[in-house]
Amino acid sequence: MEANIKEGKNLLYCSTFQLAWNELKEDIIKEDILLQNEPPMVKMLNKGLSTKEDISEKNYVAMVGFEKDGIIEKINKALKERFKDEAPLVNEHMSSDDIFAYAFLYKNLRFKEEFEDLKDPILFSSNGETAEVKGFGIKKYASKVHKDIGKQVSILDYKDDFDFIIRLTSDSPDDEIILAKLNPERTLVKTIEAIQTRIEKSKPEILEKDDVLKIPKFDFDVIRSYRELTNKPFVNKGFTEYFIIKAIQNIRFKLDQKGALLKSDAKIVMTKNGSEAKYLIFDEPFLIYLKEKNSKYPYLAIWVDNPELLVKKTEGSME
Repeated sequence: MEANIKEGKNLLYCSTFQLAWNELKEDIIKEDILLQNEPPMVKMLNKGLSTKEDISEKNYVAMVGFEKDGIIEKINKALKERFKDEAPLVNEHMSSDDIFAYAFLYKNLRFKEEFEDLKDPILFSSNGETAEVKGFGIKKYASKVHKDIGKQVSILDYKDDFDFIIRLTSDSPDDEIILAKLNPERTLVKTIEAIQTRIEKSKPEILEKDDVLKIPKFDFDVIRSYRELTNKPFVNKGFTEYFIIKAIQNIRFKLDQKGALLKSDAKIVMTKNGSEAKYLIFDEPFLIYLKEKNSKYPYLAIWVDNPELLVKKTEGSME
């Protein structure tokens, strides 16, 4: 959350990687994690801005342990008990002394009354460019038609059409969806804090006649590999033989007229130097080419830098 907001670039944050890091730090290393030649990200993660206290226990699983102690089996048992078929089962091939930190978060927030599915696209403008995007909301508020839908919308702070904050309410009384159109602060967390301050000082309003609400739809599945954390030996006493071999996070998010769905998991795998096991996993950009043995050049070559050419699993799967 401490990343700088830069014009033209999206920022995506989900707390699962932080939760997995917290488990590793608190239950295994038992102090701030220290890596050789560590990137600035390590200090930010050690702060632990997000914790279990921010999420209801029913909505997440966060665990850490050694492979020899059956951590994978323990995690899968917890996932099955808490989320049934909504969570993927973990399948990691590790050596006996390897350490595995894991976190999974699931939220399914449904609107009691569906918003209108906007037929005309929203013209989303940024950096001098405009794109047509799908949206939902209320075309033009009329109390007789939109009374029940309107109850799900609170205008928390309105200065003008270019500076306002709203809240959407779902069937989950413990959750809220905040949307803010405003000039951001320097970082994501500072912007969130500024919004919270404005909300605390303002008086919520309701929709009035002819008000218009248009919200872009989201539907993405993003995988982030934290390569800047891998292959750096630990400096912490008792763990100097270890390094992180995998640090990965998956975020699946969908928002439309029906509600919001979030599934996210994070995995951190620590292994020892000189471990006998080899991890031959093509889970980052790689090259593949086909050639005849006596030929100088291949007849097919592919540099794979994104999953566009790869066979996708069933939509919604987190494995």
